Amino acid sequence: MAGAYIMIMSVVLLMAAPSMASAKGGDREDNRSEFSGIVQSRPQDGLQGQWVIEGRTFVTDAGTEFDQSDGDLAVGACAEVEVRNGRVHEIDS
Repeated sequence: MAGAYIMIMSVVLLMAAPSMASAKGGDREDNRSEFSGIVQSRPQDGLQGQWVIEGRTFVTDAGTEFDQSDGDLAVGACAEVEVRNGRVHEIDS
C-alpha cells in the first residue's frame, strides 16, 4: 500500500511541477528540467547507458551523477532525473 501511495504522490508532484516552476518566478534556467517516475529498465552493467523511466529514455555517461541514498536505483524504484543542457546530469533514488 505504501508503494501505491508513493507512486500517486509522484504523479501529483509531476503534474504540479510546471506550475510550481512558474510560481517561483523563473529562478531556474530554461536549459534545466526534471522528471520523476518508475524505473522500467536500466543498464545491465553499472549505471552508465540507457535508462527507461516512466516510458522516457535517458542515456547516462561518465559525467552523470547518481544518488542512491534513498534506495537502490533498481527496476521498479522511483527515480528523479535532472537534465541540464540536453544531457542527463543526475539520477536520484
